[in-house]
Amino acid sequence: MFKKEIKEKYKLLKEKKVDNLMIQVGLLGVLIGLIFSVPIINQIFAWPILFGVCIKLYDFTEVIERDRIPYDFNKLLPPPPKKKN
Repeated sequence: MFKKEIKEKYKLLKEKKVDNLMIQVGLLGVLIGLIFSVPIINQIFAWPILFGVCIKLYDFTEVIERDRIPYDFNKLLPPPPKKKN
């Protein structure tokens, strides 16, 4: 039940492209913090960048798992030798 809710919310985040928005807002906040030299702003706006990158990395690993080519180990390995009785 909990896992299903997380997957639904993740799909909603991907549809709305929240990860791109979080990264953009975070970068804007960090730039403002650097210009006005306020370190607390940099620290606060680093979190949206981190969460946005995490969402993108999870999406990337999901694509890799989907496109993975399954190996047929029966074709890779030679057949075992037959025993003579």
